[in-house]
Amino acid sequence: MPTSIPSVPARRDRKKLNGARRTALVALCLLLLVCGAGAGFSYVVSGRVQAGIDADLAQEAQNGRKLSCATREFFGFPFRIAMRCDAPRLEIERPSGKVVLSAARLTGVAQIYDLNHVIIEAQGPLSFEAPGVSDTEADWHSLLMGLVAQGGVLDHADMAVEGPSLRVRDGQNMLTTQAERFELHARRDPGRSPEDGAVELSSKLVRLASPLLDGILGEETPANADIDVSISNVAALQPLAPSASSAPLERWRLAGGTVRVAAANLAKGSLKAGASGELQLDELHRVTGRLDTSLEGAEAAVTRLGLPAGALAFLKLNGGKLHLPVTMANGRMAVGPISVARLIPLY
Repeated sequence: MPTSIPSVPARRDRKKLNGARRTALVALCLLLLVCGAGAGFSYVVSGRVQAGIDADLAQEAQNGRKLSCATREFFGFPFRIAMRCDAPRLEIERPSGKVVLSAARLTGVAQIYDLNHVIIEAQGPLSFEAPGVSDTEADWHSLLMGLVAQGGVLDHADMAVEGPSLRVRDGQNMLTTQAERFELHARRDPGRSPEDGAVELSSKLVRLASPLLDGILGEETPANADIDVSISNVAALQPLAPSASSAPLERWRLAGGTVRVAAANLAKGSLKAGASGELQLDELHRVTGRLDTSLEGAEAAVTRLGLPAGALAFLKLNGGKLHLPVTMANGRMAVGPISVARLIPLY
């Protein structure tokens, strides 16, 4: 006669079932312990990060650079350390007056297992206030920056800005310059000796639309630009307290700082310009050095700028292409053998 009562498992099967349950229980306990230890570690690390940030901000404030937030929040535990700063405001004290930069929000994130790699996201607009400077505001669709440190020292940094724009007041009007994308990369220059303390900078600007540049060159076409330079003795440019007796550029000059331009290029419509060379500052704080320049398709620009007819004829004789040295020495700038401008001190 059939029955609905289940059969009792064999003794061996019951032992296997109990063993599997114990294994699952032990695994669950271990997982909880690991998560608890991770949360505790994250809490300790986040506390140290917060204390380090507060100490750095206090030190910067003593040196005349005060960064404040309307509200500040730490989050992301236990797998990340993140800080959000709403309405960040940077005030820089200078002998000529206070410089103020303010934005909408800054967010910095680092994974708990790699605190030396920080990703920063900024939300605009960014406003700039300084004595004698008209209303200036920058904005963008997105701005991301990556900072990587090694041995407590910044090793390299990368920034990518989508849809950057700059608005500057000109009397009653606001001039707007905008681009599709801007990139900036900075890292120690591997091609120079460590004693040079050189940093390699490379940047790219894609589809720049500038009314000022359009007015000079007489055509409304987007421009693309890129530059690769190496700056030595960068440590001398680090900002000091407002009471410091010398300006950063003067400390850099005295340290023998140089700017090596590996390549600088601008393309706008039919115009193509390039330059390479090396620059520094003389004892009167003027730029000195030499750039080897190239120019192509500049006939329209020459006519627009009202340069002598001989310049246009010279361009045509060379097929619209020019390769000329630009030298800066003793306060004068010369293009080829012709002196064209007087140089003024930078500070």
